[in-house]
Amino acid sequence: MLKLFKGLFNTQQKPVESNANIEDDLTLTSSMKLLQQLREPQEHSSTTTNTSAQKSNTNPFSLKNQQQQQFPGNCKVKYQHQDVVHVKPYEKRLAPNETILNQRQAKRRELSLLNHAAVSDNDGDNNTNIISNIHHRNITTARRIRRPPLWMGHYEKTKTNENVNNYRNAKTKIPFLHNDDVEVDVLAADDSKQSGSGCRSGLLAKAHSFIIEFLLNSSIHGFVYLAKMGLSFIERTLWFAFICVAIFSIISLSRRTWHRFQTSPMVISMDRNKLVWNTSFPSLTVCPHKRIDELKVEEYIISHPDVFVNEEDKEGFKIFIDKLAHLSYENIDQLPLNNSYGIESDQYLDLLYELKWHFEPEISSGAAVKMFIYETQTEFGTCHSVNSLVARYNSYEYWKSNQWNLLHHGARVTVHPLDGEIYAQIINLSTAYDVFFHSAGDIPSITKQRYTFPETDYTTVELIALEIYTADAAKAFSTKQRKCRFIFEAEDMLTVPVYSFGMCMAECRMFLALKVCNCVPHFYRNRLRNGRVLPICGLRGLACVASLKNEMISLKSIKHKINCNCLANCDDSNFFVQSYRSRVWFLGANLQWGIIDYPKMQLRRDVLFSFADVLVYIGGLVGFFLGCSALSFTEVIFYFTIRLFRRLFS
Repeated sequence: MLKLFKGLFNTQQKPVESNANIEDDLTLTSSMKLLQQLREPQEHSSTTTNTSAQKSNTNPFSLKNQQQQQFPGNCKVKYQHQDVVHVKPYEKRLAPNETILNQRQAKRRELSLLNHAAVSDNDGDNNTNIISNIHHRNITTARRIRRPPLWMGHYEKTKTNENVNNYRNAKTKIPFLHNDDVEVDVLAADDSKQSGSGCRSGLLAKAHSFIIEFLLNSSIHGFVYLAKMGLSFIERTLWFAFICVAIFSIISLSRRTWHRFQTSPMVISMDRNKLVWNTSFPSLTVCPHKRIDELKVEEYIISHPDVFVNEEDKEGFKIFIDKLAHLSYENIDQLPLNNSYGIESDQYLDLLYELKWHFEPEISSGAAVKMFIYETQTEFGTCHSVNSLVARYNSYEYWKSNQWNLLHHGARVTVHPLDGEIYAQIINLSTAYDVFFHSAGDIPSITKQRYTFPETDYTTVELIALEIYTADAAKAFSTKQRKCRFIFEAEDMLTVPVYSFGMCMAECRMFLALKVCNCVPHFYRNRLRNGRVLPICGLRGLACVASLKNEMISLKSIKHKINCNCLANCDDSNFFVQSYRSRVWFLGANLQWGIIDYPKMQLRRDVLFSFADVLVYIGGLVGFFLGCSALSFTEVIFYFTIRLFRRLFS
């Protein structure tokens, strides 16, 4: 039997062009012919071997003639290797499909019977064992040897690799199994065995196969080339570099877009259609010069004889209480600090309201909406505000009742150019006064300009306005993005339940005094929203505050760190005095103010770059560089959550 195989391998044939497409039925036919030769008697096989050897020495085409005799009829013989003969009859192409399938099944059954017969006749023969191993596990043809599946377990991969090794051992002994297609498939199976040698453990091998599956099936462009077979290391490296450059470009440009959305999504535009909008009527705060009633002071002195023992104490107390009533950051250094007259610091505000002069001016206007005047506490002392939406939150009654609820201030007073000239008037002032013009949502500030008028004049003030309002769509943005606050955004305010730029600056000065002098002046609300009660400055504390006079006014200091974080009002009005005139009036001081020239333009804060624009911009970048969409990210989430869990633990 060994001589027979040696004779077959030593047979010289003329090599011709290879044919990769080999029919399975021809392979089975060749196997059947060879097994029939193996079952012949030993004497016949030896004679045949000697005869074939002699013919091979004399005629190199003797095997070809033998094959033509074995397969008579119209046929064509092709040579792929020196030891392989492939016969492809043309009759098979014309046979019906059902007939071909029946013939193949019959040949497989016959081949199985021949295998068992060969094993029973030659138990010690290794050649029949080789043939039996080749057809193990349904690998009946050379075309059935393939790369193991991705999710094949370690045991199945080992069995498949054993079959591949059996094929390689028998390849040099059985000529009809030698084929280029089979060689490529077997080498691919061997490569997969070598590539999986580093991840033989269970979960690690599954994770490795899972990543390969994800890369091959991902809809993100370029990922498939990282796991696709047939690419060299340089090609994979280039594709990996291209993907990294694309991801870096997406991240870099997306960060710029996000920074723009966080810092400047708003734009301020100019609107010149003055007949469309209404203009806010100017609000003002009047601070009278006379604030202490002399009769009440005399009564207080009489009621405290143990404190005021002589005339010097009485006169000193009158000066002290008047300076205390007019106390502000401008004149805080003029307050007498030698004697407190037995008054505790937390009683300053109560005493001032007990001794205040009765000041109740009357107001009238030509507007359709009624205006109100409210008493309020400012950094200049006790004053009165007209057409204000925040003045009542700084009133003495509101502080003492420990209220934090919102109050109703009436409707906002507005005017239109078609209304003509609209004026408001305050009468019965009865004293000289200071006036601060501001918007309805703000309070007087020490940094704003003020006007002083005598108690004998009738004064008319004409103003011009410049307003800025914010679109409702801007409410969806944070205060950091739009760089302004609405009146209801008072989460950072600790003394009032509403927001105002002037109130925020006043709180900043209060906390600066608390930080440096460990107390706050008496014209601030010392009870915070969180329940904390701040100490009121006495004479020594006021002296400390007086040393910080310039820093308190400008809120700029070299020694102390000041961070107020006060933003402008989103809806704000700025009024400027265009002209004013005064004349002597025998009925006392009166003040008239209004708008003569209506504004011809209005500033508007609109949304320029919304969150939808951010999504569109970033989505365009991702689609441009990686060619993926939102469903691609959904695919990634699905793969690395549900599918990964099922693959690793199912």
